[in-house]
Amino acid sequence: MAVILYTLGSALILSYLFDLRVKEPERCMSFGLVRILLILPLLAGAYYYFSADMPPHLIAPLIFLENVFSLIWILTALRLQPGHDPDSPKPIPRPLILIGSILVLGTGIYGLFYPPSVEIVYDLLVFPRLGLLYTSSFFMLMGAFLMAWRLEMHWRALHPKDQWRFKYLVVGFFLISGSFFWYASYRLSHMRLAGNQFLLLAILLLIAWLITAYAVARHRLLNRKLFVSRKVVYSAVAPTIFAGYLILLGTASVMMRAFGWPLEFVLQWLLIVLGLLFVVVLVFSGKVRAAVKYFISTHFYVNKYEYRDEWLAFSSLLQGTLTEREVVDALHRILSESLYTRQIMIWLGDVVEGFRLIDGDKDQGRVTERVITAEDPLILYLQNEQYFYLEMLGNTKATQRVISEKKDFFRATELVLLVPLTIGGQCMGLVGLGPEYTGGRYGRDDFDLLTALGSQAASAILAARTAEKLAQARETSAWSALSAFVLHDIKNAAAMLSLAMVNAPAHIDNREFQRDLLALIDDALKRMTRVLKRLKTLKGEMVPTIQEIDIDRILSECCRVLAKKLPNMVIERKDNREVIINTDPAFIEHILENLLLNALEAGGPGTRVQIGVVDGSSWFVDLEIVDNGPGIPLDLLPDRLFQLFKTGKQNGSGIGLWQVKQFVECLGGKIEAENVEGGGAKFVVRLPIDRAASE
Repeated sequence: MAVILYTLGSALILSYLFDLRVKEPERCMSFGLVRILLILPLLAGAYYYFSADMPPHLIAPLIFLENVFSLIWILTALRLQPGHDPDSPKPIPRPLILIGSILVLGTGIYGLFYPPSVEIVYDLLVFPRLGLLYTSSFFMLMGAFLMAWRLEMHWRALHPKDQWRFKYLVVGFFLISGSFFWYASYRLSHMRLAGNQFLLLAILLLIAWLITAYAVARHRLLNRKLFVSRKVVYSAVAPTIFAGYLILLGTASVMMRAFGWPLEFVLQWLLIVLGLLFVVVLVFSGKVRAAVKYFISTHFYVNKYEYRDEWLAFSSLLQGTLTEREVVDALHRILSESLYTRQIMIWLGDVVEGFRLIDGDKDQGRVTERVITAEDPLILYLQNEQYFYLEMLGNTKATQRVISEKKDFFRATELVLLVPLTIGGQCMGLVGLGPEYTGGRYGRDDFDLLTALGSQAASAILAARTAEKLAQARETSAWSALSAFVLHDIKNAAAMLSLAMVNAPAHIDNREFQRDLLALIDDALKRMTRVLKRLKTLKGEMVPTIQEIDIDRILSECCRVLAKKLPNMVIERKDNREVIINTDPAFIEHILENLLLNALEAGGPGTRVQIGVVDGSSWFVDLEIVDNGPGIPLDLLPDRLFQLFKTGKQNGSGIGLWQVKQFVECLGGKIEAENVEGGGAKFVVRLPIDRAASE
C-alpha cells in the first residue's frame, strides 16, 4: 500500500514536467483538472482505509499524498483567471512549479527515511506538534484558503451567461476546500484524529469528486474533444453498470465486516438478484437502450450524432439501389436508427406534378393527403426554408399561416417536422417526422443531419430517375432501330418494284423482261419474308449464317442481279480474283444493295459504280465501292454519316448507311468512307477471312 501511494503521488508530481514544456495556459489548466480528478478518489480510498485500520507505517505515504494534493490545489487556484474570460487561464511562472514540486518530493523522501512519530490510542491517531504531520496541515490549510479565495473572485467575475457552465465545478471545488479546511483546522487544534473523521472525509471527497467529474464531462471543461466511438460507449454501458454494482456490493460487504453491520441472508441475495435483473432489462429492453443512447448523445458529446458514421451508413445502404423505392427504404431505415421517433413518412415527386406518399406508418388509412400538390402551402414554404418545425419557438407569420391552413393535415398525420429532399435547388420529395418518443425536442443537430441525408437521398433519387429515363430511351432507340430496318427493307423492295413498273409499259411483251419481272417480284416477296424473320432484332439480335464462299463469285452474281434491278446505273466489276472467306452471302448482298441504292439516289440516273476486291492481308479482305456522284458532305465524315437518321441527301432517310454498318459489324468487319479526288465517294468494307477467328 505504501509503495502504491508513493508511486502514484510521485507520478503526479513528475507530470508537471509536461506543464514546463507547454506554452498554452489553457492546456495546463486542463492537465490540472485531470490531476485533481485522479488524486481525489485516491485520497478518498486512503482515508477510507485509515477509518477502518489506521496502520502507523502508512502515515508518511498519506502525508506525502496530501502534500501532492495541496500542491496541485494551490497551482490550480493560481491558474484561475479572475476575469471575464473563463477559457483563458492565468499562466504560472515555471520556477514556482519547479520549486513546489521539488519541495513536495523532498518531504516525501524525508518521510520515507524519518517517518513521523504517532500514537494510536483507542480509536484516535495522536501526533506531536512541529512534526511532519503538523507542517503538512498548514500547507493543506493554505491550499484550501487560497482555492476558496480565488474561486470566489473567479465566480464573481464571470459573466452570467458563463456561470451555468461552471456552477457544478464551483460547488465541487468549494466542497473540497471546505472539507480540507475543516480537516486541517481540526488537526492543528486538537492534534488528533478519529476513525469516523477519516470516514466522513472520504465520503465528502467522493461526493465532491462526483460533482466535479460531472461538471467537467457535462460542460467539456477540459477544452478537449474525446474521440471515443459512440458504439463503444453504448456497448460499455451495461458492463459498466454491472461492474459498478459489483463494486458497490463489495464495498458494502467490507463496511459490514469492518463495522459489524448485520444483513440477513435473504436480503443479501435479494439485492444480488435485483441487480442482475436490472442489468438484463438494460441489455434487452429497446426502450431503455434508446433512452440511454439519447442521454449519452445529448449530454456527453459536442454533436448529437456522429455525422460521418450516419453518412457512411446511408452511403452503404444506397449502394446497389436502382429504384426510388429502394432509396426510400434505405432512407427510412437510417432515419429510424438514428432519430428518436417511430413515425416517419416520405413523399416523392416534383414541384410540377406534386408529391405522392411512398412510405408511411402502417395505419395510412387516416392520412387524408396522400398527394401534396405543388401549390400546397407546405411546398411553397419549404421552397424558401430548410425545414418546417411545428414546435419552433418564435414562429413567423409565414409559419403560423401554414399551421393554420394545414391543421387538419398535422392532426391526421401527427407530424411535427418536415424536411425537403433537395439537390441543386430541385425538390425531389419530403420527409415527415413525428415527435420524439423521448419527450425531447428536435434541435440543430437533427436539422443538420436531415439536411445532409436529404441531399444524399435526393441525389440517389435523381440518379434513379435518370437511369429510368435512359432505360426508356434505350427501349425507344431499340424500337426505332427495328422500325428503321423494317422500313428500309420495305423501301428497297418498293423501289425495285417501282422501277419495274416504270419499264413495264415499254417492255412488257419482252420474254426476258417478263422473266426478270417475275424474278423481281419473287425477290421482293423473299425480302418481305426476311423482314418478318428479322423482327427479332427488337431484342438486339442479328445472327448471320456463316458459310465458306468465293467473294469474287458472290460480287459478280450480286452485280448481275443489281444491274437488272437498277437499269439506270452502270455497275462495273474490276480486279476479278478468287478469295475464299467465311461470311454470310445474304448480308453481303444487302450491303451492296444499300450502297448502290444510296449512290443512285445521290447521283441520279447514269451514276457509275465500280466494285472490286482490294489486297488486304492474310486476316482480312477489303471490298471497295467507288462512285462518280457528288460525294459526301464534309460535315458527315468520317463517321457521322453512319449514324441513324443522318443523311446528306435532300429526301434521304438516314437509315441505309446506318443499316450497312450494322450488317458489317455483325460480320465482324468495319466500314470506312471518304471522298474521291475529282468527284465521287468511296466506301471500303473490311471483312475478316475467318469470322470465327476474328472473334
